[in-house]
Amino acid sequence: MDEIDPFEARLLFGNMLDNLTGAQPTIDRVSGFAVKNSSMADNLLDCITEKLEKLAVPPRLNILFVIDAIVLSASQTAKHTNEDAQGWIDLIKMDIVQLVKEVVPETPSGDGNVPQVRKIVSGWRRKSVFDKKILGDVDKLLANRADAENGSESRMKHQEILRRIEEDRERHKRHKEDAWIRPSNEDPENELQAYWETTSDFNDADWFEIAAENNEYHHELDLLNITMPSA
Repeated sequence: MDEIDPFEARLLFGNMLDNLTGAQPTIDRVSGFAVKNSSMADNLLDCITEKLEKLAVPPRLNILFVIDAIVLSASQTAKHTNEDAQGWIDLIKMDIVQLVKEVVPETPSGDGNVPQVRKIVSGWRRKSVFDKKILGDVDKLLANRADAENGSESRMKHQEILRRIEEDRERHKRHKEDAWIRPSNEDPENELQAYWETTSDFNDADWFEIAAENNEYHHELDLLNITMPSA
C-alpha cells in the first residue's frame, strides 16, 4: 500500500484533532493514525502544537491524552514493527515540557487539568518513557499547583460532568490494563519494587475489612447450618 501524501496526512490528522474528545476510542484513533504515519511525525506534531494554541484550556487535556497514547504505542511499535516510530519519541522528548505547560497554564482552568496531568506523568515514570531529567522538569512545572478539579466541575453542566466521569472511568480501566504490562527486558526485582512502593501499610482500615469479611462469612455459615437437613 502506497504511503499517504504528507499534505493529505496533515489535513486528515487536523480533522481528527478537530473532532477529538476525551473518549478513549477517539484518542486511540488519532494516536493510531499518528504512529502508523511515523515518517511524518514532525509534520503531525506541528499540527498538535497548532491545535493546542487554538483550543480553550480544558479540552487541551485531550491533546495530552493523545500524546500519551502516541508515546506508549510508539515505544512498543519501534521495538517490533516500525523503527520510524522512534521519531515520535525523540520529537516529543524535546517538546514535552512546553506541551505540558500549554495544558496547565496558571489559570483556574489550567488548575482543573492538573490532577489528570499528574496521573499521566505518573504513568510515564512507571513505564520509564522519559528520562529522569525530563520528568523532573515536568514535576517542577506541576509543583505547588492547586488541585482545582472540584471547583471546575461545579461550573460545568450536569451532562458534561457525567460525560467526564464516564471518560475518566474508561481511561482508568485502560491504565489498569496497561499497568499489568511490563517491559520484556525489565529486571524482575523492579516489578517487585514497584508493587512494594505502591502497596500501602497495613492499617486500621485493613483490620476493619478483615472483620467485615469474617462477619459475612460467619453469617453465611449460620444460614447454611440452618438450611441443611439434620442427619
